Amino acid sequence: MLIYKYQAIEADEDETAMQKQPCLEGGKYGSRDTSVAMDTSDDEDECDDESKPALTMRQICMFIGLAIALIMDNASYYMKEPFFPVVAKKHGLTESQIGIIFGIHFLVALVFSPIVGKLLPVIGTRVTFLTGLFIGALNDGMFILIGRIQSGPGFFIAALSTECFGAVGSAATDTAALAIVAQVFPNNVAKMIGMVETFSGIACLVGHPIGGLLYELGGYELPFVAFMSITLVCLAINCILLPSTEKTTSRSGSIRTMIKIPDVYPIVLFIFTVAFCDGVLQPVLALYAEELSLTAWHVGMLFLLQGSAYTVFATMCGCLSDVNGSLMNRPMALIGLLVVSISFALAGPSPIFSVTDDKVKIILLMIGLACMGLGLAMAYVPTYPELIAVAFENGMTNDLNTQGAAAGITMSSFCLGSFIGPTVGSVLYRFLGFSYLTTVISGFCLLLALLISIYYFIRREFAT
Repeated sequence: MLIYKYQAIEADEDETAMQKQPCLEGGKYGSRDTSVAMDTSDDEDECDDESKPALTMRQICMFIGLAIALIMDNASYYMKEPFFPVVAKKHGLTESQIGIIFGIHFLVALVFSPIVGKLLPVIGTRVTFLTGLFIGALNDGMFILIGRIQSGPGFFIAALSTECFGAVGSAATDTAALAIVAQVFPNNVAKMIGMVETFSGIACLVGHPIGGLLYELGGYELPFVAFMSITLVCLAINCILLPSTEKTTSRSGSIRTMIKIPDVYPIVLFIFTVAFCDGVLQPVLALYAEELSLTAWHVGMLFLLQGSAYTVFATMCGCLSDVNGSLMNRPMALIGLLVVSISFALAGPSPIFSVTDDKVKIILLMIGLACMGLGLAMAYVPTYPELIAVAFENGMTNDLNTQGAAAGITMSSFCLGSFIGPTVGSVLYRFLGFSYLTTVISGFCLLLALLISIYYFIRREFAT
């Protein structure tokens, strides 16, 4: 548990500066070398004596607002996946164009996430969060109009432009949400990130099956009408529940400072890979399901399976990270990558299994997607608290600037992977097919886990 207090840090030979630093409890950050010299021998008793504070009404209201908004913000994106590729194919779009539509959302968010992170101390997290939610509702309304376009090129351009607009809202909502968690729950960052990711998983559970069901019940427009209406209601609720957060003009932390820290880059690779692996299947799973004679409802249930596993294990991973301190973050993320690698080999299934029966393929696909949810949770949940821990270890202070910088890097890395994933997935599916696509991604995850392990091993050897 992080408990912040002021410690005297030597600034030069004659002066000292008061800087807010996390004290060490239960070895948190304790076994890792830091670039900031801290004497914690007199602080451990104080950390042990302080009990974990109960959540205040302000924190409860903040969490309720975050949970409701994040479910709808993410569900509005996921609900398109079971049916939009099929609709786009009917308008004459290719697999590559469909992948670009899904991926452009994250390319734009990649650009705007660090900008939002930089502006958070000036604008404030509440205004940023609510603005992003409002843009998300407008984005659903614009998709309603897109369905009435008959021209294939016109449909492609309109869908691409609308996804770009919605990406700005997502960048604002998601980046502000991470900063809000670190700002309001400083004692339980990993646990609360896990709970936030649980609600993101619930968005998958809600979005995919309901999107597919509404499409079968009322056609293309009904899913967007329903989600736009609910998102506007959530916006009104959050205007009441979400408390104002303080603004700051301090320049104690920045993205430029954080990217100079070497240990940031393995974390960035974890985040990128999680988003990449999740995005690879977005434009192609519905197409592969058609090969197996599955309906849009079945596709929604497949996404539901992956989201259920992610939802169940995200909170568990966050609690495990908080209980054991940052010592568990890196091993947990590495094991998560290995699980993801195995899950892709099963979901294909990889040609090495020589499976030809469609029923067996469906069973392996279900097992692979369930394992994938577990692996993605293990690899992603520890990354944001680990990024903040690395920033603290290298002299950055606990304020909204540092939290905003960490949130900006996290969302930028995630958006980069989410953009490249659907694009690569579409291309590989077109030229290699689903089985070889999943085999390639499985090998990529395995190789990356090996390289990051070697980096941590070499760093530890040099440190000792």
